[in-house]
Amino acid sequence: MIEADDLHRAVTVLRGMAYEHRLHILVVLRAGEATPAMIGAVVPAHPTALAHHLRHLADAGLVRRSRRGRHVYYALTTPAVGDVIDGVLGLG
Repeated sequence: MIEADDLHRAVTVLRGMAYEHRLHILVVLRAGEATPAMIGAVVPAHPTALAHHLRHLADAGLVRRSRRGRHVYYALTTPAVGDVIDGVLGLG
């Protein structure tokens, strides 16, 4: 049996990526860390919407952010996130 906390965490992760732009962001970050500007060059979303999606992904524990000088970089939190992305994309 699965524990309730583990089930809740799984649902949070799946909700985090269950939107086209968010999944696209995760695919971009699968290749390595990137700034919002770098992500915005690939993901067709307004910068404000992109910031919202990145915040949602961070809240879900799928991405982490780090600041270097004036730049903020986003990256997947663990390689397991990339494995989940591959698995989801492999279903289609």
